Order: sequence, then structure tokens, then C-alpha cells
Amino acid sequence: MNGFLFYDTTLLFINNDERPCNNWLRHKFQHYGLLHRIFNMMRNYGFEICNDMEVSKTIRKDHFAGVKGDLKFKASRYPKGFKVVFYQELVTVNSNGGYYDFDKFKKMPYLIKKQYILAVNKICSFLSEFAQNITKPDCRTAEDEIKYSYVQSCHHPEESMDFVLSELNGTTCGESYNNTDRDGKTIFNGDLKYFRDHKGYLNRGIVYHDLNNMWWVILNDTEIAKKANFQLFDISNKDIRKRMKKYINPESYIEKKQILSQCSLKELKNEIKRRLKNNEV
Repeated sequence: MNGFLFYDTTLLFINNDERPCNNWLRHKFQHYGLLHRIFNMMRNYGFEICNDMEVSKTIRKDHFAGVKGDLKFKASRYPKGFKVVFYQELVTVNSNGGYYDFDKFKKMPYLIKKQYILAVNKICSFLSEFAQNITKPDCRTAEDEIKYSYVQSCHHPEESMDFVLSELNGTTCGESYNNTDRDGKTIFNGDLKYFRDHKGYLNRGIVYHDLNNMWWVILNDTEIAKKANFQLFDISNKDIRKRMKKYINPESYIEKKQILSQCSLKELKNEIKRRLKNNEV
């Protein structure tokens, strides 16, 4: 079945019904017609649309550009689907323009955001008649993020997000090499486990199994982390509660070590004698 999704300000349509043929340059795919129907709808909404004059003439027939006030877009079609990217040029970071910026929606001024949302709603309403909307839902909580990953995974039985995550508490995955923590204890969904982050700080959270030996950790209402089973543990009196930062040798030490590794045995003996003489050892 065909599908479409939005991420940031990009629309991606995927044609799963037609296979690209050997003569795809001359073939008219179904989604080519859908794209032009979207263009006609957007022209009625006030957009001016034409072929993108910034691309090479040899591929220009498959590339398009549109503008309505300060809201712009670039579109391209190919045998497997098409893509439409909305952007603006008022608030930009990239020296090449807003099209090349990350977080395009976040950078949009308020009124341009409203224009974009209205255009997206019209496109989604139209495409829903021909394809499935596979856009990731707005997961506002940490639990929603985990439930969405369960629904997307073929390794979990959940087919929709209409379930309570805590109902999984007390269960675990089948393989012992994937569900034992640092100390060999079995990890169960809903357990409170500790781990250290990449900066050496101690963290804790409620864990739920993901895939293989990876576990989701709910840190708070909105934040999650993913950790391997051997990184999780129950806190004990033997564990250091403060930050455990990994020691990194200074560059001067590393350079001296490299120089000494290239010295001959005689040169090393002379170096040791020099250090003993100067009380450097």
C-alpha cells in the first residue's frame, strides 16, 4: 500500500504499488499525477509553481519550485515517489539559504508557520484518499515514545498505542543473555534501574525491553534513554554515588610516549640514567 509521511517540513510520498520498470525515464507513474494534482490544489491556494531553474536542464522536468509570499518549497519526483520540502528565507543559519537549514519548522516566523500548517493540512486531507499516513505521531511523553516504538516493531505484539505501558510490568524477554543486568540479576519491565551516562553521571529510571539486549529507560515524563542490559544495575553501598569521569591522558604524555616507543634500547637506557640523575623518576 502507498504511504506518505511528514518530518519537520518535508513531505515524502512512497509508491509501493508500482515497481520501477526498465524504461522508467519514459514511464508515467501514478504518483506523478498525484503530485501535479497537489500542485493544482496549491495554485488554488495562492502558490506560484514552476520547474526549478536552479537545477541542471537535463533533470529539470522532475524538479519544481513554488512560492506564496514568504513561504517557499522545492519538490522532486522519482520512480519510487516524490518529495516536497517547505522553507523560508527570513530566518536562516546556513549561508546557502533556508532550504539547507536544519529544523526548518522551528526557524519559521509565526505567520509563516501558520501558512505552512494550513498547506500541510490540505495536502494530508487530499493524500489520505490515496495512501496511508505513516507520519510519526506527536509523542509528548516518554511512555508514548516507547509505545510508538512497540507498535512499529514486528518483535512486539502491540498493533496500536491504545494500551497502558505499566501492564507489561513484571514481564521480561525470553533470552537470559538479553535480560540480565551488570550483576547477573534478571531485568523485568517496570524495574527501577541505575546506569551511568557518557559523562559519568549516575542516572536512574524505569526500564522496558526494546530489542535484543537493549532496554528503554524512562528518565522523567518526557525523556528516555536506551541502554544495554549490562549497563543497568541496582545501586548498592559499594557503588560510587558521585560522577566517575574517565581519565584521559594529556597530549604531552601521549606525544612523549610515542617518541619513546621509537627509541632504541640504548637510547632508553640513557633516558633512564638522565631521569635518575635529575630525580625525575
